[in-house]
Amino acid sequence: WICSAHRDEDIPPGATHLLWLEAGSVRFAGVLTRPRLREALSAVRVEETRLGVVKPRGTSPQVRTPVRAMRPYIMLRNATVWIEEKRVLQELDLTIGRGECWVVHGANGSGKSTLLRTLYGDHAVASGGLIRRAGIVPGVPLDQFRARTGLVAPHLQSDYPRDHTVLDTVVSGLHSSIGLNFRATSAECRRARTAMRALQMEPFAELTLAQMSYGQVRRILFARALVTRPRLLLLDEAFTGLNGVLRAELLAWLEGRIEAGVTVVMATHYRSEWPRNASHELMLSRGRATYAGKLRT
Repeated sequence: WICSAHRDEDIPPGATHLLWLEAGSVRFAGVLTRPRLREALSAVRVEETRLGVVKPRGTSPQVRTPVRAMRPYIMLRNATVWIEEKRVLQELDLTIGRGECWVVHGANGSGKSTLLRTLYGDHAVASGGLIRRAGIVPGVPLDQFRARTGLVAPHLQSDYPRDHTVLDTVVSGLHSSIGLNFRATSAECRRARTAMRALQMEPFAELTLAQMSYGQVRRILFARALVTRPRLLLLDEAFTGLNGVLRAELLAWLEGRIEAGVTVVMATHYRSEWPRNASHELMLSRGRATYAGKLRT
């Protein structure tokens, strides 16, 4: 096992050796002893304090304005994204505020899916650009952002193993995973069943995805996104391939989420799929933004 850690409680009790790195160089490599470990962890805390990641003990608390007023939910600046040596997004500037609904549109290949998966954390922004997510600062894992983000995307519909049950599929949304490494807990199952009930899929909990229709799988993916109790919903052509009745039902459900204050970023080709309470739009062309702002009439 090789485990990287900043805190004593993150180090397994059976650890035998310590590699202490500092500014890219090896400060110590050898048998782990408690005094050496305390010295290394103390150095980490000093460096975090210097960088402002944590405040030294005894510092007077600062009066903070509400986060909503301080900064946006997601911000991209000069963001370029490369996938397999191809530049897909180019120098993108975008600020998404809390409670806003952004509709992303553009031709196939314009970068819509890449943008949403970049926001989610599947793709990285190249050097020279940046992405900032509310609450995610150095030392805070991206999983904390994903734990409050729901995602519905084509790769989930096509790649999810068909032998998995509906219940396990929805539970996997709590772990941002495809499939489960461990048996779902009773608490996770209760949350999943609540989400399935909202999308009329609870009666199918024990069936497999192979027994579901295309539209039913889409409902399941919406439930998988809902199980996180999301503050942000990322929807990549989430209504494509659905019949008119189901599309209208899911669109009405989405409008209710927006009304409740959930931030939404959704990609679509069709004007009829835009929520009535959408607030902003982003038009992409060959990876560049040709318009980004409030919804145009």
